[in-house]
Parts: sequence; C-alpha cells; structure tokens
Amino acid sequence: MGYLIFMKTTIDLADDLTAKLKRKTVQNGISMRAAFHEALRLWLKRQPVEPKPQTIRRDVGLMSGRGLTPEAASLSWDEMRSLSYDQRG
Repeated sequence: MGYLIFMKTTIDLADDLTAKLKRKTVQNGISMRAAFHEALRLWLKRQPVEPKPQTIRRDVGLMSGRGLTPEAASLSWDEMRSLSYDQRG
C-alpha cells in the first residue's frame, strides 16, 4: 500500500470567507483541511482537459525527412506557409 504525502502551505483568506468556512465545516462535521481538499478536487475536475500533443507524421505532405520535395522547392514562402498552416490561420 502506498503512502500519502501532504505538503503544508499557508494561504490568506478574507475574514468573511474564513467565518463562513468555519461555520460550514462545523455544521458538516468536517475539518477545514477536508473542505479545502474537496474544494480543490472539485475545481480541478471542472478544468478543461488539456489536449494531447499531436505527433506529426513525417510521411505526410511535404515532410519526408529528406529536405524539400521538388514541388515544395518551387513554392514561394507565402505559398509554403499557406500549405503548412492548412486553413488554421
């Protein structure tokens, strides 16, 4: 079985927030620490999922790993950039 490791930290709370937190934790019979853990877990759960980085396949398009293709070598910089961004701006 693994061990739980806790990090101690200090935070500053507004007086009214502290009073409400103390009142609610007493009403619910939980510690302030447990309330913070629950609040942080809920907040983290609501955050958008970070997209996985996309890998670039080298065998697609102009990138073969052997320099520019003859087709690409004849393009202007603007044309090459347009192909690179492919409708993404």
